[in-house]
Amino acid sequence: MTESAASSGTVAAILVHLLESGRIDGALVVTSVVARGKLECRFAIARTRDEILMAQGSKYAAVYFQRDAVPLIRAFNGRLAVVLLPCDAKSLRRLRIAEPEVDAKIALVMTLFCGHNSEPELTDAVIARYGRDHGALRSFQHRFGHWRGKLRIRYEDGAEIVRPFEDFSVYQNLFFFSQKKCHACFDHLGFYCDLAAGDIWSQKMKDDPIKKNAIVIRSQRAAELMAELENTRVLQVEAVTIVDVCNGQSRALPFHYNVSARSRVGRLFGMRLKDVTRVDAKWNQVAVAFLVMLNERITRGRIGQRLVLATPKPILKAYLLLLKGLESL
Repeated sequence: MTESAASSGTVAAILVHLLESGRIDGALVVTSVVARGKLECRFAIARTRDEILMAQGSKYAAVYFQRDAVPLIRAFNGRLAVVLLPCDAKSLRRLRIAEPEVDAKIALVMTLFCGHNSEPELTDAVIARYGRDHGALRSFQHRFGHWRGKLRIRYEDGAEIVRPFEDFSVYQNLFFFSQKKCHACFDHLGFYCDLAAGDIWSQKMKDDPIKKNAIVIRSQRAAELMAELENTRVLQVEAVTIVDVCNGQSRALPFHYNVSARSRVGRLFGMRLKDVTRVDAKWNQVAVAFLVMLNERITRGRIGQRLVLATPKPILKAYLLLLKGLESL
């Protein structure tokens, strides 16, 4: 079940168990499809085991909850589990409060750890870089495999390109092509869910032959479900402390929460961000906030996108090391 999945291998196992035990009638997931020659990430409701498994795999491209997911939820008849980014889980919470009939449908809310999301132009650029001689796109996987992982591109002529995930992530981690709304978000693990799942990037996990996921339990129903999954051996579970989970997100988690730093520098880029966390923003955190907001701003336009994509990879990697160093101070 988890051969081509990252964190979603665990999520898929949970969804399949809920479906086959009759607790849900469907699951709201995000799928990848090729339309008009480009990859599109779309919300869909999976009603079978195969449809759940087809939705496996990390996806780093914008989706639109209010426009695309809400109509699906409203129209669905039956019990529903949902897999969302933290920002969309917050929107769902408001919807459930406003519409009791929607609230009655939701059996479980799962969120994925999220640092930020990327505009589809980044995915398009990576695909175009390797596809000049291969014709139309057939499929694309942002990430698969152990630890940092690899990306895979398949074309209609049968060609398959497998590259290190860093061919995508070096841009993503520097916030080039980031969604603008992500600057205002401080929810890394999912405050508005029953359970959150994501990678645990602890150094001690690097040499483990099995790529483990971290799960944060946030409700009684999730605690009871996890106990059941462990007892029935659907999942192999090992208890860890919240410190272990935080150590596995040691740079991304503090940066993401510190919207205060981004609020301070946002005005330089014409953005007014509400400082809801009100944490002490140290000089290095302000510097990181400036750089990531500058990077996002640069790639809003075509000229900036072309300049960034033309920058040699060693320069981008050195820049990323600088950013990580500032985050780690």
